[in-house]
Amino acid sequence: MEEDDDQPCVCPSTVYRTLPGGLYLAAKNGEILKVRQYLQDGNDINAADADGYTLLSSACVGGQIAVVRFLHKQPYLHRNTRDWAGDTPLMHAAMMGHVDVVKELITRPHPCRLDLNALNNYNENASTLAISNKYVEVSEILQNVQLPQLPGPEDFVVEKSPAKAKDCFGIKFECEVCLEDYDTEERRPRSLSCGHSLCTSCITETLMRGVLKCPFCRKIHMPEVRLASNVPVNFIVDSVIQGHSS
Repeated sequence: MEEDDDQPCVCPSTVYRTLPGGLYLAAKNGEILKVRQYLQDGNDINAADADGYTLLSSACVGGQIAVVRFLHKQPYLHRNTRDWAGDTPLMHAAMMGHVDVVKELITRPHPCRLDLNALNNYNENASTLAISNKYVEVSEILQNVQLPQLPGPEDFVVEKSPAKAKDCFGIKFECEVCLEDYDTEERRPRSLSCGHSLCTSCITETLMRGVLKCPFCRKIHMPEVRLASNVPVNFIVDSVIQGHSS
């Protein structure tokens, strides 16, 4: 990756047919546990399928913000890889109108600096792709970008391995969607009716897209809620966190 803070990373060409088709779908559909397991098994985070799609580009196509955030936690991720049409992950997010994914890509400090002006095989960049698909908000965001400074080695620390979620006697103390530690505020743990738990912030993001559906078992939370605060707190985890914070 480039050492010059002002220049985008010159990412290596991906090797096609190294990413199983099932993993393309897992990333595209937001099946983060399958993605984590794939990386836990020692596979290449930048592997590409038969069309040149990597895990990151697949997640950008599907608008899977949780998968994108998870992949951003890995320092060896390349973010300017190209598929068969020369499209980068940012281009995919822009042409699909995934505002939250575009914002995540351009605001997240990462050793692989984004190439905002990259052109695909048809001489289009992320901004022009957004415009041609009538995603005005995305194009405006991309025309007013100030990329964050690159993190130094001492700043970019992968706090959690994909294989090692914190647990105690089988109890998880981090949200398995965003992989952030539970806390007593924005990341307060809440229990869905299916039994799985998410943090308050991830529930809020899910509700912004419509019905609250569990990302793991796909069951719809009952009764229907409009606010994350209406989902019951996981008091088993919460009580431990409250004890450590007091």
